[in-house]
Amino acid sequence: MRIIYLTDIHDGLRGLKEVLIGTECDLYLFSGDIIYKAFFNPERIIEFVTLQEDMYRIMDDIKEEINPYDYATRAVRFPEKYQPNVVEKSQDYRRLFHQAAKTMKEKYELIEIIIQKYAKAPVWLLPGNYDIDLQYSALYERDLHRKTFDMGGLKFAGYGGAPVITSGIPEKLAVKFHEYNRNGKNYSEPEDFFKEENPDVVVIHNPAYGFLDKIPSFGNVGSQGIRRYLDDYSPALVVSGHVHEDQGIIKKGKTVFLNPSNFGPVDSVFGFQPGGFFSEIEIENNLVKNVKLNRLSDHSIRHLLEVDCSGDKLELVHASSDSEVPAEDFIR
Repeated sequence: MRIIYLTDIHDGLRGLKEVLIGTECDLYLFSGDIIYKAFFNPERIIEFVTLQEDMYRIMDDIKEEINPYDYATRAVRFPEKYQPNVVEKSQDYRRLFHQAAKTMKEKYELIEIIIQKYAKAPVWLLPGNYDIDLQYSALYERDLHRKTFDMGGLKFAGYGGAPVITSGIPEKLAVKFHEYNRNGKNYSEPEDFFKEENPDVVVIHNPAYGFLDKIPSFGNVGSQGIRRYLDDYSPALVVSGHVHEDQGIIKKGKTVFLNPSNFGPVDSVFGFQPGGFFSEIEIENNLVKNVKLNRLSDHSIRHLLEVDCSGDKLELVHASSDSEVPAEDFIR
C-alpha cells in the first residue's frame, strides 16, 4: 500500500490541488490544521482576535468552565445582569464568531470540491487546532477524528485537535483534545480510544510525548496519554504534525514515527515557514517498508530524501543534492 501523507495544510489549497494531480497512491491522509485563518479580510481577523482576548479577560474571575461564546450569549440574553460595555462586546463577538464559522465552512466546501475533482484515491483527514469540528463541514464523511477504517488489511484510527486554544478560531466549534490532570491523575481520551481500537496505523495531529514533539527553547509538548499507549502497543505507523519544528522520522521496535512538517505556509515565532513538505509511505506485510520526504516548491514536486524502514534501524537510500533537509537531521 502506498500512502501520501501531509499535515498542517494551513489554507494551502492550490498546493493541495497540485499534489493531488501530481501523485499516485492508494490512500491520502491529511492530519490537521487544514485551515489557517477564519476570515479572508485581515482587518476582520484582527478585530475577532482582539474581541476574543477581551472576552477571556472579562471571564477571568468566573469560577465555572465556560467558553467565550456561551458567556457572550448569556450577556446578550440577560443584558440587565452585565455592564453595558460587556454586552456590547458580547454582541460584536457573537457576530464575528458566526462570520468566522461561515467562512471556514466555505473553505471546507472548496477543499471537498478539490478532493472530489482531483484525488485519485480515498481521502481521510483530521481536524487540527486551527479547525472547527469537521462534523459541521462538507468534509464530514472523510473525518477520521475518533473513528477507524480498514483498508488493505490495515486498521487506521485517528484523533485530532491539540490541547491549545488557537487565537482567531471559533473555540466553541473546535475539536476538544480531552486530556487533563485531575486529583493527581492524568485522564486521556486519545489513550483510551487507541487502546480500545488497537490500530495498525495511528493518525494524530498532536504528537505523542517524546516523539517529534519538541519546540525549540520550550521542550516536549506532546500527549502523555498517547505516549503511554505507544509504550504498551506497537502499531506499524504513527503519523503526526502540529510541531513543524520537529520534522523527522524515528523507528522504535517495529513502529515508525513520522512528521514531515508543515505542508502549507505559516508565520510563527520562529519566522516564516514556507512549508511544502509531504511524505510518501510504502507499507508491505503490515510493516512500513519505505518513506520518502517530498516537497512541493515552484509548482513542482521534488524528492528530497528516501529512507529504508524495513530493517531494525532506519537507513538512508537516497538524498537529493539540493535537499534543504539534511538526512542526519531527518533520520533520528
